[in-house]
Amino acid sequence: MLIRERALNTSCRVGVIMSDLRILAASTKGSLIEVARQADALGKGLQNAAPGNKTGTPNDSVTYLISISDSLGKIAEDCEKLVSAELNAPKPGHGM
Repeated sequence: MLIRERALNTSCRVGVIMSDLRILAASTKGSLIEVARQADALGKGLQNAAPGNKTGTPNDSVTYLISISDSLGKIAEDCEKLVSAELNAPKPGHGM
């Protein structure tokens, strides 16, 4: 009986840790998406205020902000993949 209780206790702790990780990943994803939106809006606003050089090349700040926005969006997608992978992973003690 002691071994069964220990296995159950370990299983519950793993479930709580994974639940916490899911919450953390979802929260991080939301924050990254919001920062990406703000960087994109700032980059577009700056492009309208300071269009760049005569050849149409945007200034470096605009390029940087839009690049950061894209990168943060990709990282947010990775957070979503982590959450999805965790949800689809077999639970400890269930079928394995």
